[in-house]
Amino acid sequence: MRISLPLALAATFAVVACSDNPVDPTRAPLSAKLSQSVTGQLTLGDRTVFRPLSLASGQSVGGFFTPKAENPAGTEKFSQPDIHYWGGSLIVSQRLAAIYYSKTAIFANGPRPGSTGSGSSDQSLVGYFLNHIGGSSYWNINTTYYQQVGKDKQFVNNTMDYTSFWAANKNAPRSGDVVTGNDMVNLVEAGFAAGTLTYDPSTLYMIFTGPGVNLGGGFDPNHLQYCAFHSAYIRNNGQIVQVSAMPYDADFTPAHPSNDGFLCVLQDGGANGDIGADAAVSAVAHETEETATDPYINGFLGWFDSHGEENADKCAYTYGGVSNNGLGFWNITIGTKPFLVQQNWANTTPEGCLKSYP
Repeated sequence: MRISLPLALAATFAVVACSDNPVDPTRAPLSAKLSQSVTGQLTLGDRTVFRPLSLASGQSVGGFFTPKAENPAGTEKFSQPDIHYWGGSLIVSQRLAAIYYSKTAIFANGPRPGSTGSGSSDQSLVGYFLNHIGGSSYWNINTTYYQQVGKDKQFVNNTMDYTSFWAANKNAPRSGDVVTGNDMVNLVEAGFAAGTLTYDPSTLYMIFTGPGVNLGGGFDPNHLQYCAFHSAYIRNNGQIVQVSAMPYDADFTPAHPSNDGFLCVLQDGGANGDIGADAAVSAVAHETEETATDPYINGFLGWFDSHGEENADKCAYTYGGVSNNGLGFWNITIGTKPFLVQQNWANTTPEGCLKSYP
């Protein structure tokens, strides 16, 4: 299923979903050939969308929503198709710029609305996660992926540089507002024009919005189509801008699912006592690692399997065992803090989904 929204800006904003639309019962296999994007439209296709989980697919056990099968496609490698390299470019040294698009701070201790700064000065829990994920055993899973340049294999580095933030508050959305693809592109372009953002082809420009905001048009309580997505658009000068939509996933938890019965977070609390930020980090990791291994550069032609599942999709809502510290469930430590973050698919091991490598 493809959804198109008009864009006023003369740019191509191409999105290919990382999995089937969650409300469609079936899907057609994805070929490696990228459908040509239509200039002036935002297109959601078969890849790059992090789908929500159906509330009917499991049950709550001890305050944690447990799918009937931890991963609907299975957690053992033999039960999933292999992931393949389709010949395109990767981002071997991933960087990220956060755009907090809100009139108020989205997360506790987050940047003051209207401010800009280095990623290292972002004191929110999300900022902490982004500042410490690079070099971790979790991010090291991505080093199992490579791009082929001539006869050389160039592997993804165990680095993720959180370079800067922009707390964009001008004309920012409130609860109930829709932020369209046109708004997202124009927001990033406004940042470039004002110098609050610096263009870099290896940077993912991740847009965050607050509670109740429909970021991208599909984060709708009546018809929840995704929990996040990554994409790209082509500027008039030919430069490609990697973009990710990061809506407020804590809007949809086991206690408060969407009206059509889906959720994005499998618990109502969080191990750090910061519900919004604790809920965000798994999707943040999901989209950032997929941008490294399957970015839009010469098409979305990095790594994905025969069903169109990118590495993070193959392990969505799997955690490899969790603990509870009294505030919430967690499964990995980033820096010195506990987080509940989905596993990622390791390309070179028989285990498939892992939360650390090696």
